[in-house]
Amino acid sequence: MESTTVPVSVLLCVHNGDRYVAEAIESILSQTLSRFEFVIVDDASTNGTPALLDGFARRNPRIRLFRLEENQGLTRALNYGLEQCTGKYIARIDDDDRSLPDRLQRQFDFLEQHPDHVAVACGHHVIDETGRIVSSTDEALDSWQIRWIGGFNPPAPHPTYFFHRLAPDGSAFRYDPVYRTAQDFDLWSRMAMQGETAVLGDILVEYRRHPAAITVSKRREQAANCRRIGETNLRNRLPEGLLADLEPLLDMWDYTRKADPEGIRRAVAGVNGMLAHDLPHAPDPAHRRWTRRMAAGLLADALLSRGGGLHSVRHTLTFLRCAFRHLPFLAYAAGKAPRIALKSFRAVSREH
Repeated sequence: MESTTVPVSVLLCVHNGDRYVAEAIESILSQTLSRFEFVIVDDASTNGTPALLDGFARRNPRIRLFRLEENQGLTRALNYGLEQCTGKYIARIDDDDRSLPDRLQRQFDFLEQHPDHVAVACGHHVIDETGRIVSSTDEALDSWQIRWIGGFNPPAPHPTYFFHRLAPDGSAFRYDPVYRTAQDFDLWSRMAMQGETAVLGDILVEYRRHPAAITVSKRREQAANCRRIGETNLRNRLPEGLLADLEPLLDMWDYTRKADPEGIRRAVAGVNGMLAHDLPHAPDPAHRRWTRRMAAGLLADALLSRGGGLHSVRHTLTFLRCAFRHLPFLAYAAGKAPRIALKSFRAVSREH
């Protein structure tokens, strides 16, 4: 049994985040679930952030504020924060994001009602620097779907994570300090080895994307780390030969290869091989349809966006010839992600 003083520890780490951190803090203090501790780690901020945090801590006894004398970076600051947490569950929030009022209650209730689950994420709005909603994701995912996605991406953004502080064996979950970025993907992947996981379809978090965000400024490092973690997850569920066949796709997925006729042929063949392996193991027809749609979206993102677009008529014809099985699902994926489709169309147009 876990010895805890509160049901939930909310963990926020911040470095020079005075532009948005007040919004993040206020969104947690306004939660409908009232029994929680709010662990805030100031990672050696040098601007107005410390004074702002001090003011919140003086006014709110649920806040436990810690200050690091030297900047440690997000991963190490998170691990320091986890060491201070006492709750049964950990809820993550970043300094530039916002939680909707019933977020903690909904995720707490889910894990209480599903004791075989070690973690749950949730749907989210993507907002810009002004708080305007740019896009939304509200698709619920179960463990089977999350394991499939885990070959390429985490199932949801980091500030939607809500998980057990302790693993089933009693050890404490920690981030791997090897990763400066994608530390959330690595943590979720390791948690998923310990028990079931899920993503709620309910939108409970507003996830901010702006020019200073780590996932924008360090995109290529993020992509390389995601590939490393994703390949480990693929290796855990696919035969070695199938993993090798996915290399051309993965090369475009992490921005290291541009789309070309040979790469297109091999990437599509690799996805076809993965589907031949995965579809018979899908729990039901709905999961099979979902897998086809996800595979089509994966091809579209890797070949059209990350791989640089289909730059010529020859490339386009190669793609259409090789990927004809995926075209209905690609049309669906384009409808779900029109910005990627438009970006790719513009790349093609510039060549003519």
